[in-house]
Parts: sequence; structure tokens; C-alpha cells
Amino acid sequence: MGPVTVIYLALGFVLLWKGGDLLVDGADAFARSHGVPPTFAGVFILGFGTSMPELAVSALAALDGEAGIAVGNVVGSNIANVALVLGTAALLCVVHVNRFLLKVEIPVGIVASVLAFVLVLDGTVDRTDGLILLTAFALYMAFALGTVRHRDIDDGDPPPKRPWFDLGKAALALAAVLGGAELFKTGAITLAEDLGVSKVVIGSTLVALATSLPELATAIAAARAHKADLVLGNVIGSNIFNLLLVLGTAGVLVDQVVEDSVPNVMMPLMLGLAILPLIIAVVAKRRIGRLAGILLLAIYFGFITWSTVTALG
Repeated sequence: MGPVTVIYLALGFVLLWKGGDLLVDGADAFARSHGVPPTFAGVFILGFGTSMPELAVSALAALDGEAGIAVGNVVGSNIANVALVLGTAALLCVVHVNRFLLKVEIPVGIVASVLAFVLVLDGTVDRTDGLILLTAFALYMAFALGTVRHRDIDDGDPPPKRPWFDLGKAALALAAVLGGAELFKTGAITLAEDLGVSKVVIGSTLVALATSLPELATAIAAARAHKADLVLGNVIGSNIFNLLLVLGTAGVLVDQVVEDSVPNVMMPLMLGLAILPLIIAVVAKRRIGRLAGILLLAIYFGFITWSTVTALG
């Protein structure tokens, strides 16, 4: 691995991280200043903001014909979001599951996972698949906007309204995310070629971890502040956005041919992790605690171990 590759990865990593941070901060401030319910903010505003790195990386990789990076990033990010991000948050504090998340958002995340899994079973994500995913995303957004008033409202004092400041911050953050995505994608592809490993493995581990940093940073901050709706809502919302918007966009841009490991191993694991929080929440009476966090982290590190062994083998 040459010094240029290291520079690309490091600089891209920093830009993705800080750009995602700015997007999240601006989205959270905008939501609270306009009285947006925390459940909605966590799922949609933070979910969209923290999914921007995945969208940028996967779209650019798709345009360059790098299906392994594009699809691997989406699947790997969803695995990291539940197993790493939610697992870390559950270690820091008990995550209380909001009734709307339990009855609506988590089931929607499971349905989105099943839909993506079925579409990828033939080993491709083509334009038709992409249009199906994007249509599902549009329907979900319409439903979400129609249910805002039924969600719990934050009783805390809202911050002052600064629309132009928040807009400027969002523009700067978006530029950082796009620039970081291009640099990190280029470095990741070069690294895969230098090491002679599958681009799906690089996409689902290294790239996925980098693009999941905003979710991880948000989850840790929200867990410390005991804002459980933001923790789980951000994870579920980001996963839905990744599957419907990010994977759909990649498929529409260029037909994606994926490796056998995606439908045979990674997608089943992703689907299982979409279902697991629902099972834990039902069994533990709408609580995701420390033991569940340890289980989720063990699953994630098991996945990383399998990916490493597969790459080296």
C-alpha cells in the first residue's frame, strides 16, 4: 500500500466523518428549532444526514462500475449500523424503544431488508430493481410525512431558528462528504487491488465502517445524553435510506453485478440483524440493554473476522 493510497484513505476518512458530523448537527438543530418530533428527526432527518456518506460513495462507485464497492458499502453499512452502532449505544445506556419505532419503523426496516434481499438473489441490481427500491422509498417518505403529528413531541426548549446558518453548514458539510467519498472510494479500490482481495470485502468492511462513522458518533452522543429515540431511530432510518435510496440510486445509475457472497452470506446476516432488535425489544419489554449490546458487538466482530479470513484465503 503506497503513501498516496494512505493519504487518500486518511483524508477521505476525515472528510466523511466531519462532513457527516456537520450534517447531523445541522439537521438536529433545524429539527428541534422547528418543533419536529424526536422520533421523526432520528429516523428521517438524522437518518438521511448520516446516510449521505453511503449515498455519495455508492453513487460514485456505481458510476465507475465498481459494483463490489457500491453494493458492499450498503450491506456492510447496515450490518455495522445495527451490530456496531446500536451495540455500542446499548453498552453505554439502556435504549428504550419508542412505540412508533416498535410498531412502524422497525417493521418497515425489515420489509425493506426483505425487498432488497429478494432483488439481489439473482446476483444483480439492475435499473428495474433500482426503480422498485426508489418507488418504495418515495412511498415510505409520503407515509412518514403524513404521520409526523402522531409522533411524540420533544418537551425541551428549542434552539433559536437560524435557517441561513443551518443551510450554509449543510452546504459545506455536503461538499466535505462528496469530496471525502471520492477520495476514500479511490483509496479503497487501490487498496483492494494492491492486496488482491475482493472489492465486496473492502466495501462491506473498511468502506462501510468509514461511512458509518456519522451514525456511530451520533449514537454515542445520543446515548450519553439518554436520547434513546435518536439512537435507535437513527440506526433504523439510516438502514432504510441505505436500502431504498442508496441501493436504488446505484442500481438506476448502472447495472450492478454482485459476488455470490452478497446474497449467500451478507444479505442474510443483514436481514437477521434487521429482525433482531424487534425480537429483543419484544422480549425485554421495549428495552435494548447491555447484554443485547454485547451480543450485537460479538456479531459484528464475528462478521469482520469472517471477512478478514475470506479475504486472506
